[in-house]
Amino acid sequence: MPDGIAHNNKDILFKVLSQNYENKSLAVYGLNLPRIKRLLPSSYPSVTATEIHADNPFLLEDGTLLILEYESSTSHDDFLKYAGYVTNALRRLRGEGVEITRVVIAVIYTGDIKAAPNQLDVGALRVQVEQVFLSGFDTAGMLESLKAKIDAGEPLEDDDVLKLIILPLTQPDKSRKQKLIEDSIDLAKSIKDERQQLFAVAGVVTATNKFIDTEYMSNLERWIKMTKIARLFEEEKIEAVNLAVNQNDKNVRREIARKLLGSGLEIAKVMQATGLTRAEIDEIIMPVGA
Repeated sequence: MPDGIAHNNKDILFKVLSQNYENKSLAVYGLNLPRIKRLLPSSYPSVTATEIHADNPFLLEDGTLLILEYESSTSHDDFLKYAGYVTNALRRLRGEGVEITRVVIAVIYTGDIKAAPNQLDVGALRVQVEQVFLSGFDTAGMLESLKAKIDAGEPLEDDDVLKLIILPLTQPDKSRKQKLIEDSIDLAKSIKDERQQLFAVAGVVTATNKFIDTEYMSNLERWIKMTKIARLFEEEKIEAVNLAVNQNDKNVRREIARKLLGSGLEIAKVMQATGLTRAEIDEIIMPVGA
């Protein structure tokens, strides 16, 4: 998730992406891999107390860990960065009891890049990546096709949404990327299905977080907060917190009631002091099944 977006909205976007990436194929990007089982958290605390952020880590159906990265430049240091992503992800997943059968690192290069090394081999360390070069994608054709479908109110296929997500990255320079980011998000906002709409926006934000204009991101964040899904997500969080608090509060009140009853206080006064019902008090006196 982009560093500049508020933590609350990161939660919203992660939930939207998690729900919508499930069972998707990335074949439209030229990646011949099993379908996605789930999106993984992108931030894994490292042993140096810093945080390493992969762009999109996925667990695939066959137990493969996929690290999907977006790059607009090339450097051998990138391979060391990818190795760090993998190491931290594997450590976290092993701690969660998830066994990984293999690891794939796929790098999607923006329109700036037409060729890049695909491996670093220094003997004890060998890192190899799958490569996708967006410079070969038809930007105008993709934009026209997506716009025609959305303007006509037609439902989008999974591949259409995945194309929309990477559309801004097909351009080589920063200003054209930003223009396409805004065009893509405007298109996404016009999608009738609200979940698909927010998935497309979240996907574009994640894919372009290294390039997106900060002020534009702030405006987009405000829009995200106003969506129905974001409001529902907030309500879910509030309800979960309230349930936890209420449950904890009730447990505390039951414990107080138990002590008051043990001291010989009248039931009516215990009820008044704790707010518990007579049935709840009776259950403390004589537990169900006792």
